[in-house]
Amino acid sequence: MILFLTGKKTEINIFSHNIKNPISVFLQTLSTGSSLDSETSHRSKNIPMIFQMYESQYDDLRGTIYGPSSPDFKPVQASETLRSSLHGLDTNDQTIINTVLYHNNFQRQKILGAYEDMYSRKLLEDLEEECGGFFFEMCQALFKAAPNYDAQCVYKSLSNRHGDRSVAIEIACTRSPRQLRALRDTYQTDYRKSLDKDITVKVEGVTGKMLNMLLCVNREEGLGVRLNDELVDKHVKMLSATTVDDIARNVNLFEELFIGHSWKHIGTVLDKVDEARPDKSDFETQIRRNKSIHSEARLILLTIARVSRSVQIYFAEKLRTAMTAERVDQSTIIRICVSRSEIDLQDISLEYKRKFNRALETDISMYTSGEYTRMIITLLSGFNNMENSFAPTPESIE
Repeated sequence: MILFLTGKKTEINIFSHNIKNPISVFLQTLSTGSSLDSETSHRSKNIPMIFQMYESQYDDLRGTIYGPSSPDFKPVQASETLRSSLHGLDTNDQTIINTVLYHNNFQRQKILGAYEDMYSRKLLEDLEEECGGFFFEMCQALFKAAPNYDAQCVYKSLSNRHGDRSVAIEIACTRSPRQLRALRDTYQTDYRKSLDKDITVKVEGVTGKMLNMLLCVNREEGLGVRLNDELVDKHVKMLSATTVDDIARNVNLFEELFIGHSWKHIGTVLDKVDEARPDKSDFETQIRRNKSIHSEARLILLTIARVSRSVQIYFAEKLRTAMTAERVDQSTIIRICVSRSEIDLQDISLEYKRKFNRALETDISMYTSGEYTRMIITLLSGFNNMENSFAPTPESIE
């Protein structure tokens, strides 16, 4: 397949099997020369605030998906490309991958609407008919509006018959205060019930109360929040004088220590507690070794401890666990890669390599297969999307 890039004297075979990451090739080929700052600033003016919440909020955190800036975003052209890829004897999976991952979450919502307006068909239904499997599951997640996707993940976690609340705990501890507010509003709209009441009904006891507070009580926002030294010292003394068992069974104590405070505050408290007792196990190790408390209470405390130190390392470890489990947890791989793609997925990938001395792409290739693998690898390698470029056109597909 030959892709002719409009307005450029360039011709590249992006669908060659010898090219491991076709989207990076054609994205690297074109560049307006604009700085990332100017591109991001221009793009943000054209994206609703609710979607801006799901982009990186800090200069030192990098996602892998940016999408074209407003003048170069053409939902009609993208819809034509997808329709051409899906219509005919052979589905062009690589062009689907390139087109979907070239656009950010907000732009994909526009593509869904344009596709239905143009063809009187639903894009996701056409994708399901032609693709299926984990490839389609990832497409579904990518096309779901970010707050709706989080709400859906929490709803399934609260409602599943196995009583597995791990996904709800993950989201409660890794989303920003603004993202959690958007989640609660979306949950109410999508499921016609408030999140706090649904948790009360579906999750009993102390664990339910802890999860409710994590998801529904506002937390101080931002890494730049100024620490209250007096409050830090107070919490260090409280935590040093108590045990993991006490915290896991005392909702008021849990609330005092971990609810409403910034992650920077919690991380500082835990670091000071560990420094004050070098002869003992650190707080995280104490949680891991404690088998007397409820498993979900242990998971909540462990997640809080890990996230307060580094969200990116937390997700890197979760990806490793998902891939090395007896049965590969594909839903976790999809959820993390999709939900962090515009926030910090590039940094998660770097932390993965630093911690496990292996490239995340290498392990993904080992534990996944087919076009699903190619989609994840392209997503992980997609940080060149910050460069302005043209997506594949219908004419580029033979």
